[in-house]
Amino acid sequence: MRHLLLVAGAGGLIAAALWLGADRGDRLSHTLVRPAVMALLGLLLLVLLGDEPRWSSALAAAAAAVGLWESYSGVYQLLYRPVARTGPVAQVRTTGRWLFNTLGNLVLLNLSAQLVFPRTFEWRGLPATALDVAYFTLLTFASGGYGDVIPGTPLGKVLAMVTSLSGLLFATILFAALFHRLRAE
Repeated sequence: MRHLLLVAGAGGLIAAALWLGADRGDRLSHTLVRPAVMALLGLLLLVLLGDEPRWSSALAAAAAAVGLWESYSGVYQLLYRPVARTGPVAQVRTTGRWLFNTLGNLVLLNLSAQLVFPRTFEWRGLPATALDVAYFTLLTFASGGYGDVIPGTPLGKVLAMVTSLSGLLFATILFAALFHRLRAE
């Protein structure tokens, strides 16, 4: 039964990646819907396949990576559109959904690594809990972190760099779009 769930989860991940990406012209669903679906699918795989941490975490990490890629690949074009076409409220909603998608996928990616390799992130010399990993991800995304939860392995260091660069990229794209809009007005 577990193997059947594993095959169904992998098939669902592949189907979601292919089916949701079929219409490249629809930037809104491609940028906002697909990353959210990938994060939810990855979380579902972690819950359903919890007894097989390597496979479930690998599939969840793959879903999170696809979600992060999709979140960043089209959001600039979405925010770049003139306010007259989308409206200021839609721009704020888009930015909020983008932030939620990005953070959800980053937490899922870091948590997947922590479940497979328990010393990926450490807190006071102990393996970090799921809450510690979420805390670390949010603080590293928003700034540089406090240093209480730290990467404990080379994989943890790579994930910390990805998280930090994602935060910098988020701010850069957002401010570039806002600057462009202010210049255009």
